[in-house]
Amino acid sequence: MSDATFERPAEPQPVRWIDRLLKRLSGKQIFLDGRPYLTRYYLIGDGSGRRFELYLHRIQLKDPYRWLHNHPWHWFLSIVLSGHYTQKVLDVSTNTGRKEVHVRYCNLFRSKNRYHAISNVPERGVWTLVLVPPKSRNSVRWGYWNEDDGVHEPDTGDTSSNCHTVRFGSKQTFN
Repeated sequence: MSDATFERPAEPQPVRWIDRLLKRLSGKQIFLDGRPYLTRYYLIGDGSGRRFELYLHRIQLKDPYRWLHNHPWHWFLSIVLSGHYTQKVLDVSTNTGRKEVHVRYCNLFRSKNRYHAISNVPERGVWTLVLVPPKSRNSVRWGYWNEDDGVHEPDTGDTSSNCHTVRFGSKQTFN
């Protein structure tokens, strides 16, 4: 009888169910200086603002902008699924000034007069589930709070050479 050498077969790489699900979704990924900044998966909706929408966000970098920004909804709810982040917040209607808020569980963002910027994200990033309402006729426009002049500056959609967006999936998306 000869000695046989048995090699254990290579262990298959585990395929996580979440990876398979995410590959089926539509969305967009924003890159800054060639690095992933934010990935948005459309769970419900397409970014058009016609109805309630549900997004899955993976935030990987802090906001790079000088000014704080707003959102085109009167409110939105962000539930932290993994990680945490810190944001700077300003309510221009009450002139409460800039304050740092550490977000571990959820963020209910209300008021068209509120601006914020994510100022700290852990190296592994943050996963959030974001619920937004339909946009109304008097919805606010994306933009920035110009701290020098004390006015809202609309987002022109002008993408600089260091920022680009890649859309993915079969669903046509709008934002």
